[in-house]
Amino acid sequence: MISNLDYYKTFFYVATYSSFSDASKALFVSQSAVSQTIKKLEAELGTTLFVRKGQHINLTAAGELLFERVKIAFNEFQQAELEIKNYESIAHNNISVGITETSLRYGFLDCLEKFKNNHPEVHLSISGNTTPEMFTYLREDKIDFALIIISDALARGNQDIKLEKCFQIQDVFIASKDMDIDFKRDYSLQELLSKPTISVSEINNFRENLDTFFQEKGLVFQPTYTLENMNQVLSFTKKNFGIGVLPYAYAKDDIHNGTLRIVKTTPIPKRTVYLACAKGKTLSGACLELYNDFKNMKIST
Repeated sequence: MISNLDYYKTFFYVATYSSFSDASKALFVSQSAVSQTIKKLEAELGTTLFVRKGQHINLTAAGELLFERVKIAFNEFQQAELEIKNYESIAHNNISVGITETSLRYGFLDCLEKFKNNHPEVHLSISGNTTPEMFTYLREDKIDFALIIISDALARGNQDIKLEKCFQIQDVFIASKDMDIDFKRDYSLQELLSKPTISVSEINNFRENLDTFFQEKGLVFQPTYTLENMNQVLSFTKKNFGIGVLPYAYAKDDIHNGTLRIVKTTPIPKRTVYLACAKGKTLSGACLELYNDFKNMKIST
């Protein structure tokens, strides 16, 4: 094996240009350096690779044999470089983000739209999974970063994830304006539980926070209607099935137009919207820009 692979690079350029001078220009070295390198290569191989004919140089039979092999190797190197550059370009222009359904209701969809208009070349992949799934995807590097809504206590239990606070959201008890509720007075939690209630299932992080809230008050929350998602809770509440429990963002339009009203009771502890990514992961380029766009958003809760 030749002691210095740069010898082959110099040989390739001299053979390609049939000129020491042109090879030196392409390699950005002196002509004498090219000549010395070829002499060292010939010495190590124990053969002559070039012969001079006037102003030009030609390959010997041994040089021709070596050039055919070296040319294949250099073509492979160039193809590999091209593939790597294409791979890096594709990777750079692919962003995978985890966003819960609730997060989108706080303006992040508008932020995504603005980002996409500014970067039409970027491919965005959005995962709308549950909070536990988001944490798993971050750890397995399936997504670049995520918007996660959790309690501060749960945040402290995930030390291997970098979490940056964005803002807090309030979950509320709501009811149809036609429900037999005195919306002017405060209800105790015990009174509230005596009425039909509507919520999402226990596997939802929202329910974990809600159940803990009742447990700390010495109560058990067992909703009359357990539904799959927040939109269903909203629909059932508007149809007067009972008192719904939702993030304020889901109900605000109906609250403003009077279709739904907030039931006054002990407030549920706020949850926090966090930007999350695996510790040690480096975000760059467009991915870092989108992360910062989310981080710097002005949210009205």
